[in-house]
Amino acid sequence: SKSWRKIKNMVHWSPFVMSFKKRYPWIQLAGHAGSFKAGANGKILKKYCECEQRCLDQLMDDALCPYVPAYHGEVEKDGERYNQMDDLLAEFDLPCVMDCKMGVRTYLEEELTKARKKPSLRRDMYLKMVEVDPDAPTEEEKAQRAVTKPRYMQWRETISSTSTLGFRIEGVKNEDGTVNRDFKKTKTKEQVVVAFQEFTKGNRVVLKKYLDRLKQIKDTVEVSPFFRTHEVSDNLYTENGYSTYRGHSAHRVCQ
Repeated sequence: SKSWRKIKNMVHWSPFVMSFKKRYPWIQLAGHAGSFKAGANGKILKKYCECEQRCLDQLMDDALCPYVPAYHGEVEKDGERYNQMDDLLAEFDLPCVMDCKMGVRTYLEEELTKARKKPSLRRDMYLKMVEVDPDAPTEEEKAQRAVTKPRYMQWRETISSTSTLGFRIEGVKNEDGTVNRDFKKTKTKEQVVVAFQEFTKGNRVVLKKYLDRLKQIKDTVEVSPFFRTHEVSDNLYTENGYSTYRGHSAHRVCQ
């Protein structure tokens, strides 16, 4: 069995096979634009962060290891440093991807503390707020035409399912390449159910696999030393859906 897997991997990653392998269009559903680059041989590069590197190193020896991308250390490309990890979509043709932001709070406690001590006004976040709801800013915020980051993030939680269900949908990429990011006001359980049904095309086999996988993750985080001792930032783990678990697709859930 091990010998067969080794041969299979050698053939799968051979230059001849890779040269004819289809590539999916690069689409980042959420997070900071420009953070990622496609690597070689099924790898993904993310701009170097020392804290994130330490976390990825620890996760490779943690119970959560099977549910995060394999980490392959630091690399340099075009004069910039990157953390290199597995691209969980590499084996998919025309993957369907849903980016979900997990948790009832989507900001770090230290961000809130810093904002209270030294408020930093963000015009870009104010514009995002009024685009969704022109009446959301206070009179003072309207006069400043800016809001703080924690204020924006707390507001986002109240209009989405973060506050009601403990997660929210950020975006979806369909197999035809179309992208839908219109989920900012997806708040109720009924709205979320509709979104999942559309994403999976009502395939109950796929839905059951997702549910089983999520139960496995729940059981694992309850015994994970890493999860017990870390405050997990969405910046590290939910961008583009790479490490919520191994695989996002309307057709197949990687095991």
